[in-house]
Amino acid sequence: PADGKMNKMKWILTWPLIFLLFCTIPNCSKPRWERFFMLTFILSTLWIALFSYFMVWMVTVIGYTLGIPDVIMGITFLAAGTSVPDCMASLIVARQGLGDMAVSNTIGSNVFDILVGLGVPWGLQTMAIDSGSTVRILGKSLISSFCLV
Repeated sequence: PADGKMNKMKWILTWPLIFLLFCTIPNCSKPRWERFFMLTFILSTLWIALFSYFMVWMVTVIGYTLGIPDVIMGITFLAAGTSVPDCMASLIVARQGLGDMAVSNTIGSNVFDILVGLGVPWGLQTMAIDSGSTVRILGKSLISSFCLV
């Protein structure tokens, strides 16, 4: 009985978000939307970017409120928050007998985070926004954080 109430509460809390994603991202697994797979990928990536922005913002606010430095909040909470889903995905495919997929997911997600998460904004800055400029890294702890990844 308690489990049913928790599931109902979870459904009530997540329904608006699920409905919003349903309305904005075409389901390319259905034959009608198959040819829109790139639009599905782009919209999914945009939603992930938006969720990531709010997640970082909230962790920064919580860290500032509790007096915890941004570096510590980033290394612990944000890194754990992004690594747990990758770990679960790797476990699922490993149990299905796809060990190579599990390893490539683990390595590929970190490579993607570094190359796309840092490379795309820096590339846009130096190519499109301020052509020929250089990117100044203001965070003194970025190198140590980068080495820890």
